[in-house]
Amino acid sequence: MDAATGTGDAFGLPGIAAAALGIATIAVLWRLYLRAAQADTTQNDPARTGDRTGRALTVAGAALAAIGCALVLLDPLATAGPAVIGTVAGGPALALAGDLVRRRTATGRTPFSRVAAIVALAVVALIGYALPALVLAALAFAVVLLIALGASGWFRLPSLSVRD
Repeated sequence: MDAATGTGDAFGLPGIAAAALGIATIAVLWRLYLRAAQADTTQNDPARTGDRTGRALTVAGAALAAIGCALVLLDPLATAGPAVIGTVAGGPALALAGDLVRRRTATGRTPFSRVAAIVALAVVALIGYALPALVLAALAFAVVLLIALGASGWFRLPSLSVRD
């Protein structure tokens, strides 16, 4: 086994980094989901169609991101293929789309930060064919982490209102 690259029979440094990035991405997505669920408890009708659709999209996105984590673990240093790109970038994008639907249903406001993050994940997916799977996972995590930091109040993100 090559200790510098972590390649070989054992679970090396790239595999550990891939596992850490995958777990962190899923944890941040669930944090966003639970934060939105807390905001939903103040609403009067939790059985709205948009709320159910948003929840389903968020859960499906987190599950897709978990599959992406497993695919990156298979070979973290290989160039990302369509399945890896679709799950690593598409899972968080789907989860953020669900969060966008839920927030839009609850408040009538479209959070610009979610739209920008989905666009950023689309750009990551477009350049993903030239990147190793581990770098792709790191970029997807960075996008999701920025959204979570903005949602926690570290900095203010703009939103577009339809109720003016």
